Amino acid sequence: MHYYCASRIASLLSGAALALCAAASQADEAAGDAPTGSTLRMEHDATVQMIGERDYLSAPLGGNVAKYNAAELRLNLQLHCDGGLCDGSRAVLKPRIWLDDESKPDALPSRQPQSLMEGYAIVPLGEGEVGAGKRLLGWGPSMLYSPTNRLFPDNGAVTPRREIAGKPMAFASLPFSTRGRFSLLLADPNLDPVPGIRTGGEFALARSEWSWVSEQSATLGVVLGGGGGLQPYAGSYAQYGLGDAWTLSGEFAASRGFARRGAAGPLLAQDQDRWRWDGTLGLRYGLASSAEIGLELIYNGYALTPAELANPLIAGAPSSGSSPSHNRPLHPFVQSRYALLQTTWPKLFGDRRWGLTTRWLQGLDQSSSDIFCELSYSPSDASTIYFGVSHSRVPSDLEPSRPVPRNVYLALEFHF
Repeated sequence: MHYYCASRIASLLSGAALALCAAASQADEAAGDAPTGSTLRMEHDATVQMIGERDYLSAPLGGNVAKYNAAELRLNLQLHCDGGLCDGSRAVLKPRIWLDDESKPDALPSRQPQSLMEGYAIVPLGEGEVGAGKRLLGWGPSMLYSPTNRLFPDNGAVTPRREIAGKPMAFASLPFSTRGRFSLLLADPNLDPVPGIRTGGEFALARSEWSWVSEQSATLGVVLGGGGGLQPYAGSYAQYGLGDAWTLSGEFAASRGFARRGAAGPLLAQDQDRWRWDGTLGLRYGLASSAEIGLELIYNGYALTPAELANPLIAGAPSSGSSPSHNRPLHPFVQSRYALLQTTWPKLFGDRRWGLTTRWLQGLDQSSSDIFCELSYSPSDASTIYFGVSHSRVPSDLEPSRPVPRNVYLALEFHF
């Protein structure tokens, strides 16, 4: 049994508050007799989650059951400065305190959260803004894995009840037209070491996005990124509304190899010095009840070879590192072609208290299926019960890529 309470949370809270208070005080002094000054405003909410989770392990990991039982307090705090020199500045802190009992093989990532999931400050700069800290970022229309976001890869291995921590970064955003916005970030990619791959250095990314809102809304983005163990890559994404209910989307990225080669170690096919690409093409339909059904085709030009698939150290949950926010510089998918069917039903049975999320990822190179289903029920506005099940069925030569072929969890959340 373990108990975690990060002492640095208090110092971060007080530090952010003192910084904004100092800025507010300077603003008031500068304002003199002006009728307006700066005020600090705190927004906060809290969630208590209790969860019991069971991972049914594959034969190479012993075929046993890995267990995780936890009670966690999730605090979300925002400190805003209104008026004065610090007008528009804000600090965001998401500390976590938990009591847990975890039993698992060392080869599997830990399910424990981090003491501070996110903690960053943002300051307005002209019509844009700059900031720094630990932050989680996402963009693009893809339903699962975003090819243009290699900083936070996702292949569905993490359930919605687990949070993904942010990564240390400095970032800026600036509008360059009435429809366009330019974003820039420099981050520590938090990469776990892999033999033969360089994991040091910083990850940089520049992104431009244009949005049109009319009878047919549309979004277009262009991305350049790389560094910190990942090869430089270029990509783009687009989304177009087809009437009131249908949405067409696409996203792709290309690079000369996936990861940057180190001095020694095995050379993976995905890291060979030649151009490869990955992408998604999706179609979503939104119902009047707020439910949504989506179909997405996924192509992965960085697929593992048969010899690499036979190595569980490479094929087993390839992008997963020591925790959900510590990745390995490997592409999250092992096959070349997939079809993804995903549905969300926030008002199941016509009742807002019931919800259902399902996902079916079908491998098209070899017949493999990964199915996830989560049913939720809210007995009150402040509480929700979640029951989730995931199951994988693969041929024998793909078994090393599924260290946890089945997962079950039951969670209860209280919101304050």
